Amino acid sequence: MDLKTCKKRERKAARCPPESMEELVLEIFFRLPVKSLLRFKSLSKAWCATISDPMFIRSHLEHQKPSWLITPHALDSTIEAEEWPTTFSTQTRFYRWQLGLGVSDTRLMHATDFPGEFSSIALIAHCDGLVLFPTNTKLYLFNPATRETMTLPASNRTKTQYKHMFLPTGFGLDHRTGKYKVVRAFVRSKDPLTEVYRMGMEVFTVGDGEACTSWRETTTDLPYSVVEWITGKFVNGGLFWVIDRFHLEHDRNGCVRFSLEDETFRVIRLPDPLPLDRALHESFLLDVIQQGKLCLTGEIVSD
Repeated sequence: MDLKTCKKRERKAARCPPESMEELVLEIFFRLPVKSLLRFKSLSKAWCATISDPMFIRSHLEHQKPSWLITPHALDSTIEAEEWPTTFSTQTRFYRWQLGLGVSDTRLMHATDFPGEFSSIALIAHCDGLVLFPTNTKLYLFNPATRETMTLPASNRTKTQYKHMFLPTGFGLDHRTGKYKVVRAFVRSKDPLTEVYRMGMEVFTVGDGEACTSWRETTTDLPYSVVEWITGKFVNGGLFWVIDRFHLEHDRNGCVRFSLEDETFRVIRLPDPLPLDRALHESFLLDVIQQGKLCLTGEIVSD
């Protein structure tokens, strides 16, 4: 390109309205790989704010080709008769595998280590490329694409109580505010006769300014206690957990839904045709298939 052509393009760009220039920059950013975006964040405060914005992150994700995020977990050793391992490795790795490619094309995105910080890991949760990593001591939030890690602050509600439990957690997007929320249940009380837990819920809003340093309780408690080791599944603006049927006087085959928008609870009964009373084991699992569809799986117990 000669000097004359270059100056001509500069004059044309200078005549563009500021709004058009911003839209043009966004369209370019949407098509850049994350590695390039990370470099651009250090060149301009405005670009850094744009690239860090949750709305931009979601839009950038939508422009990328479909891929799988793989997080392998390994045990440092094994202990017999453990219900859930307490010897997880603290080395954490995230790999990206793009659909249509071979296994050898799997790419390491991010690797880190937390020596001595935890010994057990619950089921992880993800939303828009962000990953919630619940452990027996702390909660971590990862952005493998940007290699950023956030250790969520401790809560006075969960610092000392019931250390043997994996308190239910969840992670998703509040579509009304465009902010991500991490939620975690806590034990408010325990009935000495039935041994049923009464559970409250607390919320941590990611990137919420000064409020981003602490948890806050919801105005109402969970209608039923939920299975402690299951991480909530995020579907259509809500988080879902399985109701813990242990010691309940009346059978409750269903889920608890928590809306991230208005932070209210709702009980979802499972379809009647499912043979839950006799055939399906109570510790069924929830998962998400395709987009916005909740899937139930469980162990069939024959007579």
